[in-house]
Amino acid sequence: MSGLDSIAAQRRVADPRSIREIDEEIQEELNFHLEMRTHDNLRLGMTQVEARAAAAERFGDFVRIRKTCRAMLVGERIMLQRLQTGLIVILLLAVVAIGYQMFSAQRANQVALAEVSAQLARLNSTPAEAAAPSRGVAPPAWEAERPRVVETFPADGATDVDPATSEIRVTFDKEMADRNWSWVQSSPASFPKSAGDVHYLADMKTCVMPVELEPGTKYVIWFNRAQYLNFKDPEGRPAEPHLLTFTTRK
Repeated sequence: MSGLDSIAAQRRVADPRSIREIDEEIQEELNFHLEMRTHDNLRLGMTQVEARAAAAERFGDFVRIRKTCRAMLVGERIMLQRLQTGLIVILLLAVVAIGYQMFSAQRANQVALAEVSAQLARLNSTPAEAAAPSRGVAPPAWEAERPRVVETFPADGATDVDPATSEIRVTFDKEMADRNWSWVQSSPASFPKSAGDVHYLADMKTCVMPVELEPGTKYVIWFNRAQYLNFKDPEGRPAEPHLLTFTTRK
């Protein structure tokens, strides 16, 4: 085994000490190996000068070996530091992503709860109260500008829908963001079976879902609900949640 291999084998783990301490130990290790070989040559009968020269020749390029050992030891530590830095960065990014998702979910839940409360208030109010203009604090601007459902097919509350109907449509009062929708089920049994890809018509106001309906079945569909608020306009304002119920004839 050469002097370089011998020293490297003793230092497989990155040294946590300072660069100066590493340099000093490398120098001590090299001097030790050189002295040991010089001592072996003296036992063979060589003079001090001859033993030293033969040991140096057999040992190899002293400066090159010292630089190689230093690069190996210091390089391992630098690599470990870079790996640790990379892991810290990945961890920080993961924490930021989780925080953003939690914030978005919380905001969506607040919006949904506000909508449910408003709908319950409307259901509990008298017709005169429902028709009267609301008083008090005005709603925020984005609330007034958010999309709203203006028409559905079949109509909400219909009780004699042809089970051969092949699609359900929902139309909003403004253009919507393409490929963004939330057809939400209350239960699997009351949600229609899909028969194709959901899509918007050319007007970008009407969203269509191809379906296969069963006779004598009550269907319940939400357009946006709770945390599912993907029906939204191009500015990102989520549509007001809307409930559609209808029943197919037997």
